[in-house]
Amino acid sequence: MSSTIVTPRLSASAPDNAPDRLPVGRRRLRRALSFEVIPPRSPAQAARMPRLLKFLDSLGPDYLAVTSSATSNWLQGTADFIAEVTATTTLRPLAHLACTAGTEAELLGWIDHLLGVGVRGFLAIRGDIPAGQTSLPAGHLPHADALVSLLRRIENDNVACLAAGRLGIGVAAYPSGHPESTGPEEDLDVLAAKQRNGADFAITQLFFDPTAYSRLRRRAEHAGIIIPIIPGILPITDPRRLHTMSRLSGLPVPDGLLARFEGISDPASARRIGLDITAEHTAAILEHDADGLHFYTFNDQNTTEDLLTALDQKGISVSSFPPQPPPRRWPPSTDHATTKENHA
Repeated sequence: MSSTIVTPRLSASAPDNAPDRLPVGRRRLRRALSFEVIPPRSPAQAARMPRLLKFLDSLGPDYLAVTSSATSNWLQGTADFIAEVTATTTLRPLAHLACTAGTEAELLGWIDHLLGVGVRGFLAIRGDIPAGQTSLPAGHLPHADALVSLLRRIENDNVACLAAGRLGIGVAAYPSGHPESTGPEEDLDVLAAKQRNGADFAITQLFFDPTAYSRLRRRAEHAGIIIPIIPGILPITDPRRLHTMSRLSGLPVPDGLLARFEGISDPASARRIGLDITAEHTAAILEHDADGLHFYTFNDQNTTEDLLTALDQKGISVSSFPPQPPPRRWPPSTDHATTKENHA
């Protein structure tokens, strides 16, 4: 007599035939590599930006995420900056698009404008609700899943302009839970809704515990969520950065991490400890077969380079992520002999 093993449904979104384990050996060519930058907010920041972009361009990332905020003139600042990126580098921009940035009608205009400056990918997020309010103003899309649907509708309406291509759409995921969520079940249901509406991948918000990422991956797979979930990595440089992460994520800083800095008053030593912690966490995350790494740079090239060096010392080289570029075939060789030999 055979027995049937029933897989527990970990989410209301889980299908009846949800797998009982993570799939073995995803058929990916390599891990994805990406970085996130902020449009410059002052002349001094703008002056430093070309050097940072040149450095990131040299790493050959799959895309460069560009944030949007009031301090960078919202989507106008994002669009202006992306136009500069596409004109001066080979980086592929991924534009942040938040429900909070405007009404649906206003977002339609901005999406058209962003497509016009070369954007072919978006990170669709709700954004933070204004202080003192419990929901977004009238006319705004309420949640990111609705924004994903809007982007797919625009894609379908403009296949000729996009050469029948697709927009890449990323969304947010929360390894340690969304601050407004009732619990892991709701977090999974929301991520599943984003996937159903057309999201291609997710990037995690900040988290302190590497095992939180593996738990999210496992529960997501059980819930039928198959889009890649890319861990977001913010370099730790000192205890203050830990508290910044706490404020951004809504999570308390683990006592064990703060203890690593006890008795350390030298900024250089604190920086070294923080980057070691970040490298340790990144290594642990990769052991759980992450589909890629997404680095929050905060426009700090030195810290980004120092973290990549710390990772390299642990045997993790992001330069091994991207494939080698194919041989350049244009412009054609001006060497007549070589050209003749190639056609022989």
